[in-house]
Amino acid sequence: MKEFVKRKKRGYLGAIIVAAATMGILAGCGPQTNGPRNAVSGVLSGEGLGVVLELRQWMPGKPGQGGTFVPIGTATSDMQGHFEIIPDRPLVMDYYQLMVSKTSPMVIIMDSTMHVHIQAEIPDGGFIQNATITGSQASAEVHEYYAKAMPLQTTLSMLRGTMQRTKDREKMQELSDKSAQKKNEADTWAKDFIKDHPGSLALLGPLEHLEPRSNGQLFQDILKETEGPLRNGSFHQALTMATKANATQRQDAKERVVRKGNGANQPRQAKNSRYGVGDEAPDIVMADPDGTERRLSDLRGKVVLIDFWASWCGPCRRENPNVVRAYGEYQQKGFEVFSVSLDKDAARWKSAIAQDGLIWPNHVSDLNGWQNAAARSYGVSSIPHVVLVDQDGIIAATHLRGPALSAKLNELLR
Repeated sequence: MKEFVKRKKRGYLGAIIVAAATMGILAGCGPQTNGPRNAVSGVLSGEGLGVVLELRQWMPGKPGQGGTFVPIGTATSDMQGHFEIIPDRPLVMDYYQLMVSKTSPMVIIMDSTMHVHIQAEIPDGGFIQNATITGSQASAEVHEYYAKAMPLQTTLSMLRGTMQRTKDREKMQELSDKSAQKKNEADTWAKDFIKDHPGSLALLGPLEHLEPRSNGQLFQDILKETEGPLRNGSFHQALTMATKANATQRQDAKERVVRKGNGANQPRQAKNSRYGVGDEAPDIVMADPDGTERRLSDLRGKVVLIDFWASWCGPCRRENPNVVRAYGEYQQKGFEVFSVSLDKDAARWKSAIAQDGLIWPNHVSDLNGWQNAAARSYGVSSIPHVVLVDQDGIIAATHLRGPALSAKLNELLR
């Protein structure tokens, strides 16, 4: 697990679960190996000869504060790499961190009835990727997950860090696209692992890398399924609290947002962000090019891209091919586009729709330019601007372009 406090910048668990990523958690039940119960032993190679090992337990902090790892057992490997750790307390079934030489973590899930044995190659730093684990089936399974997930998460973190430091707009967009692609790859691996390991206690690991806002039901199902054996463990408790907190925030957003786009909510200061992620998208009711009234709310149950654009907007026209590609790829999976034009000239509006091949049916405009009622309701001050709405009518993302849009659609439409 990464340090939970630092995780806030990179993932949904923020100060509650930060440590889980770097730690690379291992979970498990399974047959006991030879040796005393309530113990961890093993043979290390590589950088694991004559080094200090710590078995650590995550201790959550007070509400709104981060927690910390507490050592509960230590040992020093001999010059052949052998070690044995006897914790200073009986272990409840939980995710624990084994830290080698203060630089290389891995995770085990065990309780006091188990003796977990590990054969591992220790790198000169970073997550332990090559290990064979006995005595805890779930530990072996979650190690399989983290061995692939952690390199992806490390690359993603580096891309985001570089993106925050760069001032070049083109370079920033390039890094943003790469970050979106890597995030999609990481999320796909997490969900594939969940699908391939039904009933495993290792499934809390992938939850640490997924967003609860767009995977709420998945979180609830896995937490409920693993509650029996893991309810007394701090990792399950932390995930449960984070999921409940997210649900509360989402409900609060629903209650404070006016359902119809009448602009009653006070605008926020950020550009194009009167409504943000977690808010319910106000309805839009407006005429299409034939004069037929179309409603955003009629598309409830589908993932909808609200696309604010205009025929005279060069950046909008250059972005249209990306939207067309996304529509062609995801329309059959439940994706729709609801285009709101800030045009004043109906002929130019209709011509741009035809020229750019915008084949979806939901095109609307009141032909009032920047005074467009929907744009004013949403606080749109520049275009192109998009708002991605999930199946429940909740805003899942904004300011998406190119590969970032495809990555988010893959997440919502799996």
